[in-house]
Amino acid sequence: MATQVQGINLETLRPFPEAACKLIRLINDERVDFRDVSSVIAGDGAFSSQVLRLANSALIGCRHEIASVLQALSVVGVNRLRDLVVTVALKNFMGDTGNASLLRCWRHNLATAFWCERLAPRFDIEIPVGYTAGILHDIGRIALVMLFPHDYAAFLDRPLPGRSDPLEAERIHWKTDHCQIGHSLATAWNFPAVLRDVIAHHHDAVTNQPPRIRRLAQAACAAASITGFHTVCPEPSRAPARLEDMLPPAGSGMSLQFEDLLDTVARKVNETECSLFVGC
Repeated sequence: MATQVQGINLETLRPFPEAACKLIRLINDERVDFRDVSSVIAGDGAFSSQVLRLANSALIGCRHEIASVLQALSVVGVNRLRDLVVTVALKNFMGDTGNASLLRCWRHNLATAFWCERLAPRFDIEIPVGYTAGILHDIGRIALVMLFPHDYAAFLDRPLPGRSDPLEAERIHWKTDHCQIGHSLATAWNFPAVLRDVIAHHHDAVTNQPPRIRRLAQAACAAASITGFHTVCPEPSRAPARLEDMLPPAGSGMSLQFEDLLDTVARKVNETECSLFVGC
């Protein structure tokens, strides 16, 4: 593991839950066996109980209680269960969410994941792959809040002058940026190359060039910020029309219903938080 990035010690961070790391590494394996997935999750009793709690929440909306990981696999499927696992894993990685900036970063990642779900078909991306990319794209920013809970929180709350580049501003203060931190962590955790690329390059210029999943994450990140789930405060305003410019041309029946999606994403963020943080 790369223990330091520009003098910043990453070993003080909590490890990312191993069950999630294993499932993330299976992200493109269509032959994955339900029993293998179940054994990975069930191997950590506390972790699996959190996953089942989220599986039984309003977010999923199952009519009957899901009592086991195998039952969850049969009811919601391996891909949806993987989404739940990664969501719980990120929450556990963060630990205490009493820091307002950390909670803001969490909500931004979660909203980006839900936007990825909705926008993935426009990019011809598998929805679970998009969700995972969305919820992990800003893992480096979450790490910086955890490493510097006061200084980095103040940085996020401080308006940048003019058209300043937030990444450049981070490099001035910490000699690195959250994309570099995130990429180092994703490499240490042996995430697939496609996720490492999103984490490292989601702030690059938006182009029509591949990889498509990076473009999906960029569009979903912008959508999350437009709809109020931003990390930098105040966030520069963007119009919904700007989001359409970031998307591939819509096919038949695939136009973006922005206001409807705004309500859907906000509801899903609230339902997830209710299950994981509040217990309502």
